[in-house]
Amino acid sequence: MLAKFVKSLGYALNGIWIGIKTERNVRIDIVAAFYVLIFSRFYDFTLTQNIILVLICFNVLAFELMNTAVERAVDKPDKAHYMQAGEAKDTAAGGVLLAAIGAAVAGIMLFWNVEVFKEIFLFFKTNPLMIAAFAVTLFASYKFITIDNSKK
Repeated sequence: MLAKFVKSLGYALNGIWIGIKTERNVRIDIVAAFYVLIFSRFYDFTLTQNIILVLICFNVLAFELMNTAVERAVDKPDKAHYMQAGEAKDTAAGGVLLAAIGAAVAGIMLFWNVEVFKEIFLFFKTNPLMIAAFAVTLFASYKFITIDNSKK
């Protein structure tokens, strides 16, 4: 029983790794979640608000992985199923879009606070080392997102 669980956990982790390795949008979502969670530290969020943020971030990533699964499952269908395959891929992409829109709306509702924006600006203005560290994370994020793992 435990061996089956460990084996299925391995498959799931492999699926996440495949998504990270091969899907630029998964990497974009990971970077976005990273910055959301970092900048949330500037806010006085309740435990519930922090839980919501984490769930939203993981929800978008989960939808993106499901979209990848649908795309892979229906790639190059036979001629009789070509239209249905396209519709399945479009529907899965629509699910990701809805999750992302929901995340953006929730993010605006949670993060839109001009006083905190000023606090963040002041934090970076008075901490040049943090500006440098932030620039390094932006560069690393860009490199992570633009990794080309396509088979040549």
